[in-house]
Amino acid sequence: MSIRSSSDYEEEGRVLLATDKPHEALAVFEEGSRRFPGDDDLRMGVALATSRLGEHAKACHLLEELRVAHPGSSDVLQALAEAYLNRGMTDKAKAVADEAVNAPGTDARTVSRFARAFYESRRRQEALPYYEKAATLAPEWGEAWFGLGACLWALKHGPAAEAALRRAVELQPDDQQARQFWGCVLHDLGRRDEARAALEAVPLDAPWQRAALERLVALGWWPNEPERAKAFEALWHGETVGRA
Repeated sequence: MSIRSSSDYEEEGRVLLATDKPHEALAVFEEGSRRFPGDDDLRMGVALATSRLGEHAKACHLLEELRVAHPGSSDVLQALAEAYLNRGMTDKAKAVADEAVNAPGTDARTVSRFARAFYESRRRQEALPYYEKAATLAPEWGEAWFGLGACLWALKHGPAAEAALRRAVELQPDDQQARQFWGCVLHDLGRRDEARAALEAVPLDAPWQRAALERLVALGWWPNEPERAKAFEALWHGETVGRA
């Protein structure tokens, strides 16, 4: 019988969580915690699996204990903020997020993770200052501008959203998701020529957003070259008919 270390339990539990098997993950983390009762990484796993299973109040209790044991841990604070958001406790989530993002030395990627947590919980107004802070901390990081642009667009700040998305594409020209989002925004702002140029620049073999395809077709674009036209027709058919 092989001897399992605490890291073995943690790794197995994390893999199960990543493959959307929270019940199995929780069992692994709890078994590991019984064998290694002082291991906070396993306790963190229990909290994450518990939250994934919808037991957010219990997750908050576990994470508050870890917050005391590991003050300033961005991983603990992010999990706790998300648990509070899932409970509808936005003010508590914001207080936790502020504790993390205002800590000395916090980087843009950490701030962006908190912004995304609020954004994905549909608290876009609360997400906005975190996206703004991320872009300020890392003005040459395209992903920060992409997130800021998406958030501004959700809040109906059209021109500001377009400017942020344009900056994201300038910084990361190969980010085809940002380019498609930008093209959709240009289209919806009535800037049809710019929208067509932006969307036409997306390779046909890139992962396409259905909304971007629909806008490109609405703009009257269709490839002239037979091979590209065939590829585009297959792409269009797969995104519209195939997912209808």
